[in-house]
Amino acid sequence: MKAYLWFLGALMLFFALPFPCLLYFGTSWPLEAGDRSAPWLALALLATSLTLWLVLLYAFLHYLLLAPPRALQRVRGILADGTPRNARIEQAERTGVQVRGFAQWRLQLAFDNLSGTPITETLVVVDSKPQLQRFAVGNPLEVLLSPTPGPAPNLMLAGSQPELDRASLWRRGIGGLIGIVVVAAAYVMAYRLQSDGLGWTFLGFGHPLLVCPLVLCGYLIGLRLLARLLAGTLQIDARGEALKYRGIGAEARVLDVRQTGTYVNEQPQVEFKLEYLDREGNVQQASVRRFVALLELANIPRGQVDILYDPDDRRSVRMEHA
Repeated sequence: MKAYLWFLGALMLFFALPFPCLLYFGTSWPLEAGDRSAPWLALALLATSLTLWLVLLYAFLHYLLLAPPRALQRVRGILADGTPRNARIEQAERTGVQVRGFAQWRLQLAFDNLSGTPITETLVVVDSKPQLQRFAVGNPLEVLLSPTPGPAPNLMLAGSQPELDRASLWRRGIGGLIGIVVVAAAYVMAYRLQSDGLGWTFLGFGHPLLVCPLVLCGYLIGLRLLARLLAGTLQIDARGEALKYRGIGAEARVLDVRQTGTYVNEQPQVEFKLEYLDREGNVQQASVRRFVALLELANIPRGQVDILYDPDDRRSVRMEHA
């Protein structure tokens, strides 16, 4: 799977960087005098090109360079101010990964969320004290929940010692710096080779300085849309995670089930209209959309389902099983 992803990434980069250059220099080089852009258009294209590269730089800093330190800060906040809970190990298995010589485990834990509703969560941990055999099925563990649940992580083992992968950050930082130097050199070389004393008028809609960042930004937008769609499909978005950790459990009655007409990997999206009694005894109605595998369509619940509802917004509901 990793090899396939690396191949796909390399293929996408080929069509974003070398391919536009080869296409341009094979069809539009050298540039004829009549093919040059008007000065105002050339400046507009230059501004657009620089803006696109700045957007890519911001995305690189936000997602690849600053995200790990932000996650570490969130983890430390949970360890310092988290709400303690007693959890029980329901499943435990080794992942096969070794971290500094210690085995990595995938645990399924059962505990009460911030509202006192029983939930389960999967947690990947490193067993730095294998002699204690802490991760046997049925063993209790002390965990800490984020007091303000949102984007993962929201759960930590008490006494954990989080660390930052500094080597990975250094590699990313150096790679980003090399990318900035290469882009700046491309602008300088293009200007020296193509300006001919006429400024940036060599810039056109097919020039690599514009096409390359445009394609990369297209990839970025596509990946973000795909990530949001998959997050909704798997219910791992920040809103769903927050609801899982602070929602109140209830049993809802299914009023209606219908397909929305949206599909992902040929799996239909189904909308459930639900009715339930909240903690105060008031009747509430809500709707939930889920993607359901084709083989599970016959097993869609039409009677009662378990839900978690937001105590601050009773129409915000998470189905535990569908």
